[in-house]
Amino acid sequence: MYEINLVDRSFDQEAAGPCSISLQANQSGLTYCITDETVNNYVLFRKHRFEHVYLTGDLIEKTAEILDQESLFDLPFQSVRFIGYTQQSTLVPDAYFDRRKIKDYLAFNCAGEMDPELFCNHLESPGIYNVFALPEELISLITRYFKKVEFTNQTTPFLRHIASGKNALEQSAVYVGLNAGFFDIAATGQGKLQLYNSFQYASEHDLLYYVLFVINQMKFDPLQVPLFLSGELSSRLTYYEILKQYVPGTVYDDVSGTPQLAPGLKSLTPYRFLNLLNLQMCASSEENTGDE
Repeated sequence: MYEINLVDRSFDQEAAGPCSISLQANQSGLTYCITDETVNNYVLFRKHRFEHVYLTGDLIEKTAEILDQESLFDLPFQSVRFIGYTQQSTLVPDAYFDRRKIKDYLAFNCAGEMDPELFCNHLESPGIYNVFALPEELISLITRYFKKVEFTNQTTPFLRHIASGKNALEQSAVYVGLNAGFFDIAATGQGKLQLYNSFQYASEHDLLYYVLFVINQMKFDPLQVPLFLSGELSSRLTYYEILKQYVPGTVYDDVSGTPQLAPGLKSLTPYRFLNLLNLQMCASSEENTGDE
């Protein structure tokens, strides 16, 4: 079932030129967009909605059904990039990073059993490695359908977007990415990424508690600090309204520095899918993505 199905009339699946695809899978569905490399525009955007996905096995089953049915995935894509959503992630500054120790980094920062497939992405700005783990079954499924897949989790495009603007890290600001089940939060200022973390939440009150906790920890003034909101669940009005009530500087984040949306995709709400739309630029900025 399509929740979103936007295709620009310039895109012809039977005569497609050089194209790239970016995909993400989470509890809410499988979402993907195609870039026409000749004009660097997004020309197709689709989301298949999932119902009753709670476990990794549910996610694998639903994703496999769509990959089997959709002939679009048979195109010879120039590049394939995939986001897995997970809290099994940690950041390591360039100066301390040792590729041989990525399992130790995760074990130190992530309690409980970890997924077995380990990866690292490099973010040139702010000079850190994102180390993360994804389920083996998910990796096997995606690589069965696509060759030379570049894997990441939501942390990489989330932070890449924050750091991409001119003097972006100079401003004291808070960024929140609302995902299904958990949200990412980052704080910037004084030319640095001051904080990154993720928290589970079930209601707008959970969200408000953790956001105000971070603002207090950073010693920001909640009445003055800008708060940029993105992610699929950011369109839920109760989330926006409660944050706006206590942090008046709350606004929906702006999509900048990504490929343009072709005319047929203009009805898309970009801030809901900021991570996916930024994924293309993570690769083009030569961030090192590797499977350990």
